[in-house]
Amino acid sequence: MKSKRLVSPRGDEGEFTEDTLKKGVLIRWIGEVDRPFMFLVITLVCIGSIMVFSASYAYAQTYYNDSYYFAKKQIQYVVIGLISMMIVSKYVRHGFIYRLSGFGYLTSLVLNVAVVAIGFIGHGAQRWLNIGPISFQPSELLKFMTILLCAKYISKNQAKMNTFGRGILPFVLLMVPSVLLLYLQSHLSAIIITILLIYFMMFIGGASMKWIGSIGVAGAASVAFVVTNLNAITKWEFLQNKLGHVYRRLLVWNDPFSYMKDALTGDAGWQPSQSLYAISSGGLWGVGLGQSMEKHGYLPEPQNDYIFSILCEELGFAGAFIVICLFAALVFRGFYIAKNCKDRFCQLVVSGLMIKMGLQVVLNIAVVTNTLPSTGIALPFFSCGGSALLIALVEMGIVLSISRYSYTTRGDDS
Repeated sequence: MKSKRLVSPRGDEGEFTEDTLKKGVLIRWIGEVDRPFMFLVITLVCIGSIMVFSASYAYAQTYYNDSYYFAKKQIQYVVIGLISMMIVSKYVRHGFIYRLSGFGYLTSLVLNVAVVAIGFIGHGAQRWLNIGPISFQPSELLKFMTILLCAKYISKNQAKMNTFGRGILPFVLLMVPSVLLLYLQSHLSAIIITILLIYFMMFIGGASMKWIGSIGVAGAASVAFVVTNLNAITKWEFLQNKLGHVYRRLLVWNDPFSYMKDALTGDAGWQPSQSLYAISSGGLWGVGLGQSMEKHGYLPEPQNDYIFSILCEELGFAGAFIVICLFAALVFRGFYIAKNCKDRFCQLVVSGLMIKMGLQVVLNIAVVTNTLPSTGIALPFFSCGGSALLIALVEMGIVLSISRYSYTTRGDDS
């Protein structure tokens, strides 16, 4: 029997060679999103919503006289975000995403310029922008659009990515305005993630391994130098004068317990120290959902970036391990979708979004456990906050949309 193929009712946009047909049946799934990926997203969002309420009710009652204050806001964002994810997954096609990338990146730069010029200060940093009743961080949009622009550039210049002029220099030029604007916002976490995103996009895009390896070695050597010479580095006048926020975080990271009550750093060691107390008190099985002591005035704003420490306290190592496994499964499933994508651009977009997700999870947990200095990185789907959650769910909607058009090979049908 001859090999068969199933194609879209709208017409097949790809080319099937005779060699491809001889290898077996090639099926292009149309209209079905990747269900395991969607299930993992919804599961993480549900667990995250429960943890936001559990972590925030004491703080909300104390400061807002409403123990459901943050939980209600989070549920609103979850509903809007999930609806947005479903709309994007059904109606936004990869062609629109491709055309959006350049304009979207320029728009995100303009919004970040606006933050520097007229943004308002919250939690000691000028990172937020008000548009009517809506308050959001344009840095979240900038990271998203950086992935799309990198994917578009690589897909157009794939054959020349192994040269310095096409595979390295354009990405360096792309990085400069983004990092500069984020530096002016004192947004260290966004700088780190943006740099790493561009680096990994170069790597998966096929840039010369000679340059990729050199950059990686230089970065690893820099980190090793900082770790092994931290005491000397924190005495540098340049670091204290020009990068004061970085200086304080390095100082506290070295020994957070010494800076729990310290006027020079504004008691900056208090939060990471209380986070470590929360994690250590959780043990294997935790103290029980809702039973955390640290959220009762000890750990500042426990519903935000340090929510994972409350999860560790209440659900223990077992609960933390399950959540980490769910995130790992989500990322690996995303890469599976990327592997079966219909074209190079879609592969790069999905891979970039999964790298971003994985980086944020790893860096957040590293900060919460004081493995890295405090950088203000939110835990996706868990940390309370509207703009980060909405953009994360829109990103997942794009992955689901692309998953509708993946190719899967089957054995010979004869």
